[in-house]
Formats: sequence, C-alpha cells, structure tokens
Amino acid sequence: MKNNKTVILGLNGWSERGHDASACLVIGNKIVAFAEEERFNRKRYSFDSMPQISVAYCLHEAGINVDDIDFVVYGWDLPLEYSLRGRKLPNFKEHIISSIFPKTLYKYNKIPQIEFINHHLSHAASSYRLSGFEDASILVLDGQSENASGTLGFVKNGDIKIISQIPIAYSLGYMMEAACKYIGLRTSDAGKLMGLAGHGKSGHVFENFIFNKMNYSIKGFPKDRSLLKNSLDEQEKIIDVWHKYFNENFNIKTEKNNQYKSLSGTISSELCFNQSHKDFAYSVQLSLEKAVIYLAKSLIDFTGCRDLVIAGGIGLNCTTNGILISENIVDNLYISPATNDAGVSIGAALEKAYEINRSKFEHLNHIFLGPKFNDIEIKKALDRYKILYKKVNNIEKIAARSLADGKIVAWFQGRMEGGPRALGNRSILANPKIGSMHNVVNEIKSRENWRPLAPSILEDYRTDYFEKSSFSPFMLQNHKVNKNKAKEIPAVVHMDLTSRYQSVTRKTNKKYYLLIKEFYKITKTPVILNTSFNIAGEPIVCTPEQAIHSFYSSAIDCLAIGNYWITKNEKK
Repeated sequence: MKNNKTVILGLNGWSERGHDASACLVIGNKIVAFAEEERFNRKRYSFDSMPQISVAYCLHEAGINVDDIDFVVYGWDLPLEYSLRGRKLPNFKEHIISSIFPKTLYKYNKIPQIEFINHHLSHAASSYRLSGFEDASILVLDGQSENASGTLGFVKNGDIKIISQIPIAYSLGYMMEAACKYIGLRTSDAGKLMGLAGHGKSGHVFENFIFNKMNYSIKGFPKDRSLLKNSLDEQEKIIDVWHKYFNENFNIKTEKNNQYKSLSGTISSELCFNQSHKDFAYSVQLSLEKAVIYLAKSLIDFTGCRDLVIAGGIGLNCTTNGILISENIVDNLYISPATNDAGVSIGAALEKAYEINRSKFEHLNHIFLGPKFNDIEIKKALDRYKILYKKVNNIEKIAARSLADGKIVAWFQGRMEGGPRALGNRSILANPKIGSMHNVVNEIKSRENWRPLAPSILEDYRTDYFEKSSFSPFMLQNHKVNKNKAKEIPAVVHMDLTSRYQSVTRKTNKKYYLLIKEFYKITKTPVILNTSFNIAGEPIVCTPEQAIHSFYSSAIDCLAIGNYWITKNEKK
C-alpha cells in the first residue's frame, strides 16, 4: 500500500532501437524493486521492447497499483532525441501508457505524470546517488546518448554538474562494438572481447585515431554534432568508420568452424580465433584503457576530487576499472552494478526523487532487488514437475561439501540480482581448486573455452589473494592474483594471471557468505567459482521453473533451490 511518500517508476526500453529494457520503483528515497525485462521475456537484452513485465513485477513487489504512482520517468530524453534528428514526434505519453499499463491488465483512474531525463544524467545518477560519496568526479562512457558518447562532470552541493561532453563520432562504446563485429562477435559481446584480450601477447594503442583526431581536452571537445536524420542512433555509421580503420591497419580474416551435432540435430558454429585475433583484442583493450585513464586523470585534475564514479557500458570493462584502483589513479571508485543501459531506469528514478526531496540515498552495496520465492512456492514448482528432492536445514553445508567433491552446483536463493553479473543468488558454482572446472563449466554453458570465469571470495581474505585490490561486491574489477595463490585457484585465474573477483560479506548476502565459509572450512580456500545461472545464451534465470528447466537441460550436478536439495541420478 502507498503511504505519503512519493512513488516514482523509472523506465528504460523503447520500441525502436531500444535495448536493456528495465523498470525500477523508488518510494521516498528507497529503491523497492528493480528488474530487467529479459529475465521475464527470456530475450537477451530485450531489444526494441517496453518493460511491461518488469513494471508489473515492481508494482506487485510494492503492493501498489497504477493510481498510486506519482511519476513515470524515462532514462532517455526521447523528445530531444527525435527532434535532433528531424523525426516526427510520436505521442510518447500515449505509447508509454498503452505499452506498460494496458487496460487489459490494469484498472486505474488517473495517469501518472510522465517525464524524460537526459540519458547520461540518468547514468550518472545511477552510480553517484548510490555511491555514498559527498563529492565526486563523474565519468559516463557508452555508445551514445541523445547527442554525446561521453559526459564528464562533478557533484556540487548534491547536484550533478556537467563539465564537458564527447561527441558521438568519437564513441569509445562504438569502438568496442566495432571491434567485436570486426572479428565475428556480436556488437553486444564486449565482455568476450575483454576476455580474448587476456590471451594477447602484443598490441598497440590507436593513438592517431583516438587521441589526435579527438583532441581530448577536459575544457571542451570538438563541437561535432552531426546527427543522422534517418535513424535514432549513429551506431552503424560509427562502426563503419572503425571497420575501415581496422582493415587498413590489421586486415584480419575470421573463419567459422561449422559442425553438425547428431545428438542435438543442430549445426554448431564456432569462431576460429588465432593469435592475430587475440593480439587485435589486446590492442583494442589497450586503447580503451589509455583513453579512460587519460579522461579520469584529466577529470580529477580539473575537479580536485579523487573519488570517482563511472557509469555507462564502458563501466563493465573490469580490466580498466582495476587499473584505476591498482595504479592509485583514484582514491575510491564506485560503479553501479547495473552500469549498462538497464541501470538508467534506476538513475532516472533516483534523480527525480532527489529533485523532489533533496535528500541523500543509502549507499548501495548489493542489488538483490528482483523477485524472490519462498519454499512453498518452490515446492509447488517441484511437485508440478514430479521432481524428487530433499528439504534440508543446512543447504550451505551440503552445497559446500558437494563443491569440495568436484560437483557443479546451481544455486537459486533469495531475491534475484540485477545487472549482468551473477552475484550469488542465481549462480552456477564450482570448485576453483580443480583446474579442469574452467573447461567443464564453460562447456555446460556452451561458452568458448578461452573465456575466463570469476571467483567469489570472502572479503576478509581478499588481500591475501589479490594484489592492490579493493572491495568489489559487484564483480567489476580485475586484479592480479598473488603469485603464491594462483596455483591454489587455477580455474578462476586468467592467462595474464588476473581475475575478476566478487567480494562477499555476511551483511550483504548471509546465505552465500555461509556457503563460502563452509567451503573454506573443508578446503582451506575462501573462494568459489561463480558464474551466472543460465545456459546456451539465455538470460539469467529468474523463477523456479526457469531454474528447473536450466538444471535438467544441462550437465549441472546439483540444484540448491531455497531449502530444497536436488541431485541427478548418476547411476544407469
């Protein structure tokens, strides 16, 4: 039920050139619910979608209806975006209301006020408003917003101020997308490119193309505001420019290995990467690192504030984030766990809430804001599928023993996490001490074997395992593994002896913390391998039914779902 506090619904997603549809509900100055549409409609990234189911979840979680909502805020200034490109302005209000509050699903007497908030401001708010920082330097980098690909700013008296913006023509986000597409990956595969870069042996920074052409300056960037008139974004145009550059400087050809799989009756297609591809990825990563580090240093020199918040898709580049910490470029770093476009629904809602009440928000050190299921609901799903199970009182101990014995465990607990990283509530877990687990888990998930897997570690032991590291609850930093520990956890150490770890504390996730602690008691290693609970390119699971389907559609050994323990019959 609604109280006297302002109710704000933040949204992302659009029916044209949209992606990462999501919804966030803020009541007063508290985030009540957040979820991505892909978790419900099972379509990765929810391209060209409105967050209809995410909105329904948020209202259900809060126990409110449409009449209780005061504001609906979008993480894009859609009227500006359309007008800048000479496009006819749709009836935005009508389209939004009919899409997310269709009369076939809802009954209501009033329509909430609808507002649009600048995309990069929404990104900035999604990180800064939850950082716990008083003052901060702000760096937003992505593919593009309405009319920029980067925004540099700072905070003064709680207000986010913009210093300078980077034109779309020089988008670092589109550089990464272009590089992915150039070697045969999808434009959304920047994470794969980062993993491939770890196998590179030599490379060079795109000095002339990035720095000289862009004329980076904290006080102003080139005033290139040329925008396409037939599309809502410049993605394809910028990618074509980068491809020309890549062809002139690398001329790499990529082949595919296509094989018929008799058991599944499908054709498997796998990209064949050689050392030249790996070195190319290494060059792209080096170029990104140099650009981001340059921007961060210039921004901090200008603002005098060494507490930095990053937002936008580039914030998912864990290697670059780790360098900002390990090389003491910043004192403190905060990045929203949903730093991709899904997070602008959070940022838009928070920015509107701040505008109304001018109060600070609680520091966010977890993002368990999605649906949860109690044991009664889970049991109904298990019984519906006639699944044999045990209800236990010590699920953490049983799972820890199974992990120590080399079993793969699917872990489904509590509220679903938001963002692209599994953080211990919708995870596939394995023993990092067994080197072969890297290949086994990647095969289970139909991932390329060269892709790294990440560890979750008890925060109390982080400095024992990772050099020059900092608290990282959202798995957004990459750091060197201490040499004397690398051999202990081979399944989660990358080729360059780095690892993208997640810090786990009892306060933020008690059940997951206790699981790792039980594993530590058995093995003397406070680390487990953690990857997202999904298979074959699907989104992370959300519901018990999805968990059951993924479990029985894969070679995962055990499922810990609520307090129910399920194993597969290993005997013929």
